[in-house]
Amino acid sequence: MLSPIATSLSIVFVSLFFGTALLVAWRRFGVQFHAVFWALSFMFSAVGHGVRVFGVVWPEYQSVMAMLACQSSIGSFALLAIGFRSRANLDHRLISLLWALSAVAIVVFWSEQPFEWRMASRMMTSAADALFVGMIVFLPRHAKGLSSPVRLALAFFGLYILSVGIAAWMARPNGEIAEASFIIVLSLGTPTGMMATGILTLFILAADLAGELQKQAQYDYLSDLLNRRGFEERLASQRLASNETGFIVATDLDRFKSINDRLGHAAGDEVIRRFARHLQAAAGNHDLTGRMGGEEFALFIASSDGRDALERVERLRMGVSSLYPDIDVDNPVTASFGVVRLKPEESFHQAYARADAALYASKGAGRNTTVADLDEAA
Repeated sequence: MLSPIATSLSIVFVSLFFGTALLVAWRRFGVQFHAVFWALSFMFSAVGHGVRVFGVVWPEYQSVMAMLACQSSIGSFALLAIGFRSRANLDHRLISLLWALSAVAIVVFWSEQPFEWRMASRMMTSAADALFVGMIVFLPRHAKGLSSPVRLALAFFGLYILSVGIAAWMARPNGEIAEASFIIVLSLGTPTGMMATGILTLFILAADLAGELQKQAQYDYLSDLLNRRGFEERLASQRLASNETGFIVATDLDRFKSINDRLGHAAGDEVIRRFARHLQAAAGNHDLTGRMGGEEFALFIASSDGRDALERVERLRMGVSSLYPDIDVDNPVTASFGVVRLKPEESFHQAYARADAALYASKGAGRNTTVADLDEAA
């Protein structure tokens, strides 16, 4: 069995390692701020177990060190839960409130000691810690990145924390088990739980970073639509999975250069963003929308009905001018469209070249028009 000092020191080093690693990941790789909450969680854990060692080595300070250790443990699990909710873009004020109430209760119980302090402090800390773990386990199902195995593992960790509270009750003066038995329960799971939690948070950060890099490789930063590479890959994947048929649409904004020249690139970027949102809002579940570069965009309309596809494109075209009531230009902002049916045997490049030719024809017809390859779209 590990001694209390050895157990606490091992957790101090483990916590410092994971806390530092999380801070480095946040600073070096630009991961979101929830990593800071997780790092602080492990730093609180290191402080808590450090003061436990201090209390064992200097028994005259044991009572106040035990109180500070309880505060650190509760703070550690509260920050862990805040980090998970922050990552999922969920409000964490309730956790902060429960943390504050728990901290006040610990101080009151320590100063007044209406119960046997050692037993009461252990039980209160166990209950608060398990509550915060439970608030992670029961995050909404749509919350970001909590798979069923992760929830199950955290649920077992929460049950273990509750078992520590039960053991604390049983180890009370004249209780069912001795203090040594409580130390065994504490020593068996606490270091393992902290290491598993640290690995989990680092793994989540790594997965988030990989996902962000993948998104950057496939999405256009300005419009938040698929870029050319992402569009092509997503379309190929859909066609491979379902042999899907549909229409390729090439479109761009008319006289966009004059907008940039007259109003500046900031206004031009805003025109791009609004047009992108307009296209995306009209997309169906299996449609694709991408920015090919500059003011050029592409759509894939997953439909076998040429009339329906053309009607949808026309609604898009007619809605463009209403997107910019506050843009001061001589003529309304408009867009031109070219539409072709995607043939089963042709690649995206081939279909897009035909759609681009149709788009060029719409420009030649006076802009703000839709030209379709009627033999293919009929």
